[in-house]
Parts: sequence; C-alpha cells; structure tokens
Amino acid sequence: MEEPRLIKKLSLTDKAILRQKKILIVAVMFVVTLFIGSSYALLTNFDKTSEVINIKVGNMNASVTTNESISLENKLPETDASGKQNATPVEITITNTGTINIQKYEIKLLSEEGKTSTLEYQYIKYAISLDGTNYLEAKNLNDSNNIVYTGYNLKTDNNKNTKDIYVKVWIDETAGNNGLNKTFYGALSVDLYQKAELPGSEKILEVANSIPSCTRTVTDDDGIVYISGNSDNPSIYSNAATDDCVIDFNYVWWSGKMWRITAIYPDGAMKMVTDNNITSIAFNDTVTYYDKTNGTKSYMFQWLNEDFLDTLYNHGSDVIDTTKYWNATMPANTNITTKPAETDATMIPTTTSPVGLLNSYEYYKSYQNTNSSNGYLNIGFYLWLLNPRNASRVWNVKNDGRSDNNDSSTTSTYGVRPSVYLKSGISLSGVGTKENPYRLSSDYYVGTINDNLYTRHSGEYIKFDTDGNNGNYDAAPLYRIVGVEGERDARITKIVAMDYATYDVTDTETGTTTTNNTKKFASTATYGATGNTNDNSYWDYYLNNDWYDNLSFKDKILSGTYYIGTVGSTSNYKLSVCRTATSDTTAICIANAEKRVTTSFIGIVGLLRYGEMFATVQQNESSSLANIWLISKYDSSKVRHVGKNGYGLYYKFDQSEIGVRPSYYLKSDVKILSGSGTELDPYIVD
Repeated sequence: MEEPRLIKKLSLTDKAILRQKKILIVAVMFVVTLFIGSSYALLTNFDKTSEVINIKVGNMNASVTTNESISLENKLPETDASGKQNATPVEITITNTGTINIQKYEIKLLSEEGKTSTLEYQYIKYAISLDGTNYLEAKNLNDSNNIVYTGYNLKTDNNKNTKDIYVKVWIDETAGNNGLNKTFYGALSVDLYQKAELPGSEKILEVANSIPSCTRTVTDDDGIVYISGNSDNPSIYSNAATDDCVIDFNYVWWSGKMWRITAIYPDGAMKMVTDNNITSIAFNDTVTYYDKTNGTKSYMFQWLNEDFLDTLYNHGSDVIDTTKYWNATMPANTNITTKPAETDATMIPTTTSPVGLLNSYEYYKSYQNTNSSNGYLNIGFYLWLLNPRNASRVWNVKNDGRSDNNDSSTTSTYGVRPSVYLKSGISLSGVGTKENPYRLSSDYYVGTINDNLYTRHSGEYIKFDTDGNNGNYDAAPLYRIVGVEGERDARITKIVAMDYATYDVTDTETGTTTTNNTKKFASTATYGATGNTNDNSYWDYYLNNDWYDNLSFKDKILSGTYYIGTVGSTSNYKLSVCRTATSDTTAICIANAEKRVTTSFIGIVGLLRYGEMFATVQQNESSSLANIWLISKYDSSKVRHVGKNGYGLYYKFDQSEIGVRPSYYLKSDVKILSGSGTELDPYIVD
C-alpha cells in the first residue's frame, strides 16, 4: 500500500532548543595506543537537562521528554554486540497532547548547527529499542537523512497517544585511522508530521462515516451527499448528550459567524448555512427570489448579496464557488420530500448571487435520518427558505422545526440564515465541533493583543475587561460586533448585547425584589424623540439614564447616531435607513446625508434597526425569553419587533411586554487584550 502523503508540521532542531537539550553532544578524538596497535575513539557528552519540550502548531500539540544525564566518556570503538550492551540509552517520550492525530514522527541524530563536525556519519553506530530491553539491529548513521527511528500514528486517545523510544549510540569498530583527530557534535531531534491536508469535503466525509453504527449522511441520485441527523443541542433534542450519532462535526467559524456544512457535491464543493439567524426581514412583496427576465431582485436577494455579503472576509474567488446555482424552483407538489425541478427559469447563478438560502428539499434532507423537530438545522426559531410553495407563499421553517408555507412572504418577518457554496478543494483546519470549529484556510487570522477592535469582523464576540470582573470573564456580559462605521482612525465599532436588558422592581409593601426584562418602547413611536416622557417605565429613557449609569465601561462608549426609518408591511428593509428603496445599499445611505432618513436618535444607548445585522433572536436563555423592540417604525403609532420565537411584526409603542438588546458605539481606541472572537472564546477588550 502506498504510504499516505505527509507534511512536516514541526521540528525540535531550533537553536534555542538545542542549547537547552544537548541530548547527545559528542566530541570525538583519536589517540594512539600501543596495546592494540591502532586508533580508538573517546566520546564525551555535554550536559543535558530533563526539561520537557512542548510544541504547539495550530491544533497539533506534543511534548517530548528525555531521561536524566548520560555519560559517554572514555568510550572505545565497539562491536555491535558490545555497543548494545555497554552504551547508555537515551530515552525519548513523545506524547500527543493535541486534538489531531500525529501521523508520523522521526527521530534524527544531527550535527549541531553552528559547529563543524569532521567525523564521517558512517562511523557512528546506533540501535533502537521500544521497550528499553530488546534492541533492534544496529545501523550506521546515514548522512542523507540522519533518521534513526520513524514511527506512525500517535493518536489523541489517552491509551494510544504516547511512545517511548530508547537510543544507544557508539563508535563503529571499523572507524580505525579514518577517524583520527576527527570530531562530531550532535543532537537528537524530533520531527512531527500529520497527514497531507485533505480537502475539506473529504475530511467531513471521513468523520461522518467514522462511526459504523451511525448513518449521518444521505447520498442523492445526483451524487450530492447531505449531512443528515440529530441536533447536538439538548434544548432541541433531549437525547443529544447521550446520542453518538448527533451531527456535531460540521461546524465552521468564518467571518465572525458560525456555520454548518450541509452538503458535499461530487466535485468537492460544499454548501454551508449559518448556525443561527442573522437578521429578520420579510421575504418580498412577491414569492420570486430573483427574476432573471427583468432583473427584479427580492428584498431577500438584496439583503443577502449586499448587506450580508459585505461582512464576509475574503469572500472572493478563494472561498465562494461561483459556478453553482441556487434552486429556487416551485415544487411540483406540496411534498417537501420532492426535489424541485432544475429549470433554467428559476436556477439562480452564484455569479450574480454569491449568497442564498437553503431550499425546502435541502432542509428536508438535513433531517431525513431523524425528524424535523430533532434535526440539527432546527434552531427553535422561525426562518425563511429559498423557494416558493405557490403563487403567494414561500417555504419557511417554524420554531418547532416543521417546514411550512402558510404565512405571507409580504407581511411575515422571519429569520434569515444565509448560505454559501465553498470552493472545491478548500482546506479546513480544526476539529469541526462547536468548541473547536473548522476554520477556512483563508480566514485563520484572529485579533491579537493591542489590535484595534475596529479591525475585526461583524459577528465576532467581545467581553469587557472591567474591575467588576475580577478576572472572571465567564460572568461578564457578552456582546457582538454589529459593524464598523467611519474611516481610518475615526472608525467606530457598533456592538449589541447578546442578552436582554433587565431591571429590578421592588414591592414597597413586602420588600420583595423581582427582575424584569420588558418595558414600553417610548411615549411615542420615535425612540428618544424630543418631548418623549422622561420616565423609567420607557426603554428609551431608562437605557440612557439608570441603565447607562450602571455600566462599568462607560469610558469606552461614545454618542452615536441610530437611524429611524419607517418600514411598512410591504416595504423594503432598506427604508429603515434609506429615504427611498432604490438600488443604493444601506451602507451608501448611511454615508450620504442626502440619501438617508432624516429621523434619528443621537445618544448613548440605542437599539438595532429592522434588517440590521443581528437584529433578531440570538440565543434562547432563561433571561432572554421575551420579544425584542427594534428602533424602526412600522407606521406612526407602531414599532417593529422580533418575537421570542423568531417571528417579527410590530407593536404599539406603549405595549409593555417587550424586551430590548441594547446597542452602543465604541471609541476607536478600544483594543483587544486576548481571545479569538468566537462565542466560547470572545475577545476581551480593554
């Protein structure tokens, strides 16, 4: 069998390491002796410590240790039998402490860098033992590769992740006068390898098929392989914690968003969808995603390929496959298990639409091996699918995971989970779990100490380093980057709280204090308007007074502009910030005073607008079980909201059962102290 291609990942031949780890430093000289009438050698070792060398490159971690100091002084040339018996062994222990297998490792005896060795390699003899007792056949050192031992497959399992190797070295009896007055300075080194990087598609399939008793993929007639199975979220699937067959291996962290790989195509391209809703908007005033005949683009098409696409890092030809199509075809019948026909009229090219949604059939395939409520793409919130059910309805998913088509695409506001095609052959690093998701090879850069926060991606998570944390960031509130506005050093970062604002209410008679998270929006439909009632029963006043006063990072917040447009039942989401729903993007409207709405709130604490990034339900925790206000109007007396189940519409401004997720603008000098920006490892900012 042909040996798998391997790539070298790390080596211990670094100068600094050699200075610390003189595992076998040999000085060889020859003197004449009358007793045997020929030359013999004297080997002398340098001192060696028993320190452990720890290695970490990406997800490959290992440690290499050796035994205590050895003595090779006053050694004569020896036969193989004598060398095996008399030489003092060097013990090397290699331990895989990482999350991926070490496919191959090599131990080498090298000439120390910076010193000149004159003794030829062929006169250095060695033997290897794997148990410390029985030594293999003695060999002469080969100067073409210097390898004394090659091992394979150090796994991550506790009982398979360690290997002990014992090395004995002596001078070959054949050295004779060829070694007269020659020296050799050497050190043992360890090189670690992993299997040559598999294309991401092969890596996903390898993991999916690694448990024989589980069927976690479904292959369609056209060769497309769909990931299909149970959710790993215990709040969705009650047996997730004990089920070995849940889908927990297809997470990807890219551009500040968590994604799930859903399908693998015969050419190796992959389709993936965000793990959660990114915003909540109406689909359109028609059911057509994109009309190629007259170029009409739905609201959904515009949001995905303007607002959302702009937040994706390095989304050009290196990442997104623009040779595929989005199938937005109306099914021939009402059965979601029937694949929509692929017709030229409704197949949307990714060259004009890099971002899309999953269609009804693709969503069905994700739970074909289980059921819609347990399926791994069920997140417990309403969301849109891509294709129409009939002339007035678009397929969607309910909060219980069922696919449906009963609500109007014009008036209904559902969550949006964008989808993209990844190019064939793209590399994935990582493990693929939620705790250690895959990363695309083009998106491995994370913020480092003293980086400005405004350099980061929309969607990345942050926590504040404040005195109140006392170094315990687990309890600190979590925020998400919405976007960055401004230019150069004047750039400011907009963030939104992941959880809802709360306030305490104390009963004066009983002294009982309860924590609530719902209030009225304001005393008018315009947040923070001049003349609004200054009363803590309204969010606009409370957030900018008592709430703000209690924040521990006020010095990092600056006053910002929150645009207040009116978006009615059949209106484009762009009207939340643009005066007209023209072809201009929302970013152009924000940057151009003549194009953006004239109504705004200028202040400290605001709310997200309709259609803005993350203006939707983000998590479903005990303190977040409430509808949330947006800052955008529905009309002169009503305000847009998103329901706790992901379904959004509007409420009258004095409705009391609504919560908020506060939003702020951060100064341009906010810097990163630590972290990687994911939800489980957020950036800690100063």
